Amino acid sequence: MPGLTYGGQCSFYNGLWPHFFLTDHESPLNMKLAAKLILLFLVGVLGIVVLFSWQIIQRQNQWEQQFQEKHAKDLVETLDPAITNAFRTGGNVTVREVVQISTQRLSGAQLRWIDGSDGAGPRVVSSRFSRISISSDDGSRIGYSYVPITVDGKDAGAVEVAMPMNPLDSHVRDSLYASVISLFGVAVLSASVIFVGGIQLVGKPLRKLIDQVKTIGEGNFAQPPALMSTDELGRLASAISQMSYRLGEQRDTIRHTDRLGTIGTLAAGVAHELGTPLNVVSGRAGLIATGKLSVEEVEASARTIKFEAERMTTIIRQLLDFARQTPTPHDLIEARAVMLRTCEMMRPMTKDANVELVQLIPDDSFSMDGDAAQIQQVITNLIRNAIQAMPKGGTLTAKMQRVETGNIGIQITDTGVGMKQQDVDRVFEPFYTTKDVGQGTGLGLSIAYGIVREHGGEIKVASQIGKGTTFSVIFPAVSAIEESVKGASI
Repeated sequence: MPGLTYGGQCSFYNGLWPHFFLTDHESPLNMKLAAKLILLFLVGVLGIVVLFSWQIIQRQNQWEQQFQEKHAKDLVETLDPAITNAFRTGGNVTVREVVQISTQRLSGAQLRWIDGSDGAGPRVVSSRFSRISISSDDGSRIGYSYVPITVDGKDAGAVEVAMPMNPLDSHVRDSLYASVISLFGVAVLSASVIFVGGIQLVGKPLRKLIDQVKTIGEGNFAQPPALMSTDELGRLASAISQMSYRLGEQRDTIRHTDRLGTIGTLAAGVAHELGTPLNVVSGRAGLIATGKLSVEEVEASARTIKFEAERMTTIIRQLLDFARQTPTPHDLIEARAVMLRTCEMMRPMTKDANVELVQLIPDDSFSMDGDAAQIQQVITNLIRNAIQAMPKGGTLTAKMQRVETGNIGIQITDTGVGMKQQDVDRVFEPFYTTKDVGQGTGLGLSIAYGIVREHGGEIKVASQIGKGTTFSVIFPAVSAIEESVKGASI
């Protein structure tokens, strides 16, 4: 019977029904994946560019040093005989003249004789080749190479060879720019390939898989593979398809097992609840049949039979309510009015039980889509249970408010004996009750649970031993626009 499904134990053990469905508020997966791949690739390309540029600069510096040293030594080697002869015949003055005359014949390089006697400052005459580079204010560089000259085994001085470094620097920059541009072009081309490939080869197949998982999550099992490729994504699609078929089979098995369990629970409950009054009716009828009872005893037995018959009628009516198959039609109702009417109806019962009924119901509108009689039945069952939980009296609080989501919240709180955690976990199970035999069928809260679920709401319970119990019910509210549309249609 479909009407029995809402009372299944799986739902009760898990509390409120879970939401397993994926949302659609995420950005496109293919764009995210392609962006990550491109970013990872560009980071790698950037590292390669930095390493390659550093190697170019190092090689260019080495080549520059070797070029300057070789060029300076070649120039000085050409002038070495003239410098040696001038030094022997005329000393440093004659050598300067020789070097100056030789400089006039050269293009680009400038030569100067250094002997340490003209205050050369940092350009110290050394017996080894040395070089320095000096940048001017306009950004140009000049390289100074110092080639030592030895005459007759003695250090005579050194020839300073000054060469402009702009051509070499320009060559280094051009080489570096060419390398960077080439690598950048490769990066752009590769990123474009990755982007297109990421969308076509990864993004779209993953989107199909996600859509299929959403479909399975909505309960549509037995899905064929979303992809027919033989790669990893294709194998994943096949695994998801096989999983969907197995889930469908397991769902059918669970439904069948749940039906059998519900039928068994119903049978045990019926046998337990109807067994006692039937035994009483049978016993009283047997006594009347003996003809040995007085008129007063016969009347007492008849009243007992009538009471037990009414009790069985109540049990059967509750069973029919529990097993109701067709949902009742819903209309636009004012939950506040239903709440007030139910509280007033239950007030005489609270007075008889020495229970103070406190109403915390604001004057706001609490419109919802539902059946007023069923909502009243839910509130009535909760109030009746709260009264029965306070055998020595107490305070019962009926509260209605707007919850954070804008929906309608109803709370029924008592100051009664409370429940143990194992009782809280099973309180919505059919035929489960903590009351004494004959004082309850264990169907009231199960029926309330089914009605709340049918109205798209949820119900929770919190309880502590010796401190009381609170039942919280949330019903979906109707917006002002929906209310106006429904009001116009009615």
